[in-house]
Amino acid sequence: MNANAWLQRACEEEEQDRTHAALTAVDEALSLSPILAEAWRLKASLLLDMDRTQEALQTLEQATSTLPQDPGCWFERGAALVEEDPATAADCFTRVQQLAPDFPRVTANLGIALLKAGRFEEAVRALEAAVTRSPEEAHLWSHLGEAALAVHRCRQALDSFDRALALTPDDYVILGNRALALCHLSRPEPALACLERALELAPQEARLWAIRGLLMEQAMHPDEALAAFDRSLDLDPRDPDTWSHKAQHLLGRGRTEEAVRCRRQALMLSGRLKVWGLCLLDEANSPVPGTELRCETDLPPEAIAHRYLADLAGQGHQVDQDGLVDGRFRAALWEMSPEELPT
Repeated sequence: MNANAWLQRACEEEEQDRTHAALTAVDEALSLSPILAEAWRLKASLLLDMDRTQEALQTLEQATSTLPQDPGCWFERGAALVEEDPATAADCFTRVQQLAPDFPRVTANLGIALLKAGRFEEAVRALEAAVTRSPEEAHLWSHLGEAALAVHRCRQALDSFDRALALTPDDYVILGNRALALCHLSRPEPALACLERALELAPQEARLWAIRGLLMEQAMHPDEALAAFDRSLDLDPRDPDTWSHKAQHLLGRGRTEEAVRCRRQALMLSGRLKVWGLCLLDEANSPVPGTELRCETDLPPEAIAHRYLADLAGQGHQVDQDGLVDGRFRAALWEMSPEELPT
């Protein structure tokens, strides 16, 4: 069989939900003709269906390398990367625009990728074009509102959220974002009414409680504001923005030590402050009970290791020039991930 016949078989196998057989057939097609763009896209789709994400991404990267002028391969690669690597996804969608300016949905996807990558001004421009082409899509209006809010265009954000809610009135994410836009416009009463509706729909959504904290702060209800921030952190203790909001609130109330702790937690969770753990290991590389220490710092690991060893020496332990403690224990230092951090 030739490459097109194998591709046809792969499509038939996929229609019958025989994913492994479809993957075998599409590999046969590509071995005979590596310039079949449809085969590359089908292979990536099959791998994604099988939760083999990394292989799918490698396939799409190979596809764009083999067929650099095919906009479809670039589009599929961008779509696969938009959550994991939005900056690269945006570059892929930009490439699609260069190759085929009228390619379906490329402007919308580019805007979303730019938003996720934190390139907010560019996201606003792309999403403005996207909603002009597809004004009936609520999620595009919502994304435009998010991008506009990020660059402090609060009135444009409010208008965008209103357009989105006219299409999907019970979307708690959009309601929450609309409340935030109203908060930034110093309109706490309508903001609170909007937020209360969002909380009726999603009472366990941590971000909504954080927004409530901001609203209560603006309305001069400090105890309710603090309670809302605490409720948000109970639901999601790993959100750096809420820790920052709580720190700022506590600082305004003169509770400096608590504010500093919250700010440190925000910095650690956002990756702007490194966190190190240290323990002693015995001859079998097993942790010695009771020796684990934790420290938050932006110093290089060599300096932290030196400080830890100096502390141990100050406690009466014998520390030699090779870092051995008491002649038998080895000090092990590692950078801790946000998931391991103490709260």
